[in-house]
Amino acid sequence: MQSLQYPFATQDWSLGTGRALTLQASQVVAIEALSGSFWITVSGSQQDFFIAAGERLPIPCQHGEVVLEALTGAATARIAQHATAPRAVGSGFTRAVAVSLLAPLAHHAGQALRRVANWLDPLPARA
Repeated sequence: MQSLQYPFATQDWSLGTGRALTLQASQVVAIEALSGSFWITVSGSQQDFFIAAGERLPIPCQHGEVVLEALTGAATARIAQHATAPRAVGSGFTRAVAVSLLAPLAHHAGQALRRVANWLDPLPARA
């Protein structure tokens, strides 16, 4: 079986028979059964979903929870999630201030701390 390729983050989960996994619907794009079969309940949806190995279910809503339960034996699912970009440090001006003012201060503070540490615990004099 060839797995589908996702243009976002994925995470694989293995569940035993009768074990359930609850996820926030706002974070899940789709669920693919890699092995075994699953019963999927999506809050806000009026129907339950069943998928078997090789099948994929796009999550129909972005509110509430998605509950995924293995039906027979151990089963593995691939959860496609919305990928989030890392937070930016700030606007252009804020970033410029941080780089030009705060970075040198941190460097000088580190040097000052090293001098104090050397003064408090000097290395033995070499013979």
